[in-house]
Amino acid sequence: MHSHKCYRLVQTFDPGGQSNMPSAAIEAITNPAEAALLARVERYFHDAIRSLPNQDRAKALSAPDDFWTLMKTLALAPIKESPELRVKMRGAIARRELLEQDGGILSPSNVGKLLGITRQAVGLRRSADKLLGIENGRGYVYPAWQFQDAGMVPGIEEILEILGNTDPLTKVIFFLSHDHALAGQRPIDLLLKGKIEDVKCAARTYGHHGAA
Repeated sequence: MHSHKCYRLVQTFDPGGQSNMPSAAIEAITNPAEAALLARVERYFHDAIRSLPNQDRAKALSAPDDFWTLMKTLALAPIKESPELRVKMRGAIARRELLEQDGGILSPSNVGKLLGITRQAVGLRRSADKLLGIENGRGYVYPAWQFQDAGMVPGIEEILEILGNTDPLTKVIFFLSHDHALAGQRPIDLLLKGKIEDVKCAARTYGHHGAA
């Protein structure tokens, strides 16, 4: 398709668009609606990327795939139309990065195989606060750091019981954060060293702070 013809088709579907001639990618599209949509998205991201300092561009490029590169770009770029959207984007990115730590996440089926129980039993353990599961919109996923070759990391169930009804993501933060009450060490690292009582004391304090 010639550039001028493509441009006229894009303008038919996107008459308010501010772009000049479309890119080569848009020129290759024969569907006018598809070309107009791509032109609008391309225009928006062109402006967003130009507004970013190089250090933020590097952060966006550090994402593991195209989708999360897009998410990071949106989170970092100034979005005049919806600052609330930028906050939500940053929250989604922080959540994902948190769950990727220390082995990432496991599916219910993988947890079942690891523990030698059924998928349904995994769900029952999660409901009883004997496993830490995070809802992801399609069900639950399970942080891998709570498991080891022989099953659960010793002390995990006791700590989950102490943390009680604390939000699951807040529990993840507790296990993976460096705690001043533990001389700057992370609870999960101390559990792996067998220092369960120390972590239990920190969990009790953490719970009191959450209730304050």
